[in-house]
Amino acid sequence: MIKVGTDFSGIGSPEAALKRLKIPHHNIFACDIDKYAEKSFLELNNPDKFYRDITTRDYKEVPKLDLYVAGFPCQSFSLAGKRKGFDETRGTLFFNVAEFIKINQPECFILENVKGLLSHDSGKTFQTITDVLTNGGGTLNGQMGMDSIEDGLGYHVYTKVLNTKDYGIPQNRERIFIVGFKNWREFRFPKELPLELKLKDILQDNPDSKFYLSNKRIKTLEKNKRSIGFTDTNKKNVANCLIASYYKLPTDGEYIKVPEKYYLSQKMIDGFNRHKERHEDKGTGFKWQPKSGDDIANCLRANAALCPTDNTIIVHNLHPRCGDPKKGGTGHLSKTDGIAYCLDAANSMAIEKQNKIRRLTPLECWRLQGFTDEEFWKAQKVNSDTQLYKQAGNSITVNVMVEILRKIYLS
Repeated sequence: MIKVGTDFSGIGSPEAALKRLKIPHHNIFACDIDKYAEKSFLELNNPDKFYRDITTRDYKEVPKLDLYVAGFPCQSFSLAGKRKGFDETRGTLFFNVAEFIKINQPECFILENVKGLLSHDSGKTFQTITDVLTNGGGTLNGQMGMDSIEDGLGYHVYTKVLNTKDYGIPQNRERIFIVGFKNWREFRFPKELPLELKLKDILQDNPDSKFYLSNKRIKTLEKNKRSIGFTDTNKKNVANCLIASYYKLPTDGEYIKVPEKYYLSQKMIDGFNRHKERHEDKGTGFKWQPKSGDDIANCLRANAALCPTDNTIIVHNLHPRCGDPKKGGTGHLSKTDGIAYCLDAANSMAIEKQNKIRRLTPLECWRLQGFTDEEFWKAQKVNSDTQLYKQAGNSITVNVMVEILRKIYLS
């Protein structure tokens, strides 16, 4: 039974991964300052204790862990030309993470951060972090280095940038992972896996009964079923009206309607197009570029506002010819083997249907982080859409955690 504790726990990606792998574990504690994330976490997990503040927790009261996971924020350290180890990190949340590791001495830890941590403060931030973790008898990526500080933790640490799209989820999300072991052992990060899913595969296809087609719409479809191939063998199971992508024809027997609140207004679309034109004139490259439902999603951000540089996703008109101008189509059809940008907490993605564009639903965003629909429904009971978006954007991708934990415990 693995004893697990997590800081900056979010909605519980490590715990979800352990469950996926069927690795017996005991949740000793979790910790997150976000009260809404706490609600979702407690719906999905049952820790012995949930803390709200890593800076005030009594580290000594926590039993020795087998696994500690923390996705700490990236913060600058005060560097004055001298390598002071822990003293350099005081006032940052990494200091609290390192202090906990120093006191608890977990057998293994996994730290996660944005890729930009590597270049933060000209690389000094990451250098300080690895020095604190490894100096004093440890190693970095299998190599023993010269100690530059006296109070290092002496762990054997491995680091690598991993991308969500390389582990089964169509989202372009690069994160630096730092895996440390108290005792020496060889460790190799998981190999990349072929990406079999496309963005269209995570689009919602199980709408609530409130999304069923109106009688008027059903009659219209039946009237035109010769031209569009619509068949309905069970009318009570026909869902309302938005087809998730151009490849999904009415012959599937199911339509998907997404509430109007997920659609972008024409005013917003016009504004984004003006933004795109301005930056095209400047040659800066910062422009609004909706992507196909076949693409890979942009990285989710934690920001709650939609902006033109966030990703949008196009899902085309029902008729398959709509994408080909030579066949009378709109000409919007883009490549079919792409990847969505990294998801943000606001769900900045949108999909287009008959000149309408909508955001992804919270469920679709949770799917893009590797969570199951069942896990989402539990969290949805206690949180608003705004919080569910934010929680998806702040989470570690479950599939990536699965492969790292597989290498640690099952290889």
